Amino acid sequence: MKTTMTERSAQNAALSLLGRQSYTAKRLADKLFQKGYGREDTEEALAWCVEHGYVDDAAWAARAAERKSQKGWGSHKIIAYLRYYGISRADISAALENLNAEE
Repeated sequence: MKTTMTERSAQNAALSLLGRQSYTAKRLADKLFQKGYGREDTEEALAWCVEHGYVDDAAWAARAAERKSQKGWGSHKIIAYLRYYGISRADISAALENLNAEE
């Protein structure tokens, strides 16, 4: 499929944001919307980022759960935090299982 100029621009904006910090798909979409990109361009950019491994909600959730657990957060607080960032139930469950396996 041919990439349009606005899709490429949304991809470039996404990569620029990801170059500074890790984002979940939901938070990256929110940032792109704030920058004025439309739904279609944002979805295309997100799909491209996921396909190329730049956005990985499961890995983000596992890292975040580990950091919060080390700070003494309980599972309910970690779940709420991950939900806030748009993490799916499956990825939350996997992150918590990973924490329990390490303990």
